[in-house]
Amino acid sequence: MGFKKDFVWGVATAAYQIEGAAREDGKGLSDWDTFCKKQGNIWNNQSGDVACDHYHRYQDDIDAMKQIGVTGYRMSISWSRVIPNGNRRRQPQRAGFLR
Repeated sequence: MGFKKDFVWGVATAAYQIEGAAREDGKGLSDWDTFCKKQGNIWNNQSGDVACDHYHRYQDDIDAMKQIGVTGYRMSISWSRVIPNGNRRRQPQRAGFLR
């Protein structure tokens, strides 16, 4: 038994684990940014400040997805990049990914 020809091979991301660019383009602090900076919370004091650096390397990542046959991609963007101060009354900023 195989997959139908129209089967969608997809991948998904989680913003904190992939984005990086923690302080670029006006991004505010997320709960994870704050939590990871507190001494002793995370092994070896690691953080997602750079992560996979998808923010800067997204085109290479998309090319790699095409190369392995991915046909669906669900990208996650940190809310603190869209609403940097957590105040929904202010105009959301356009995330750098979408410029």
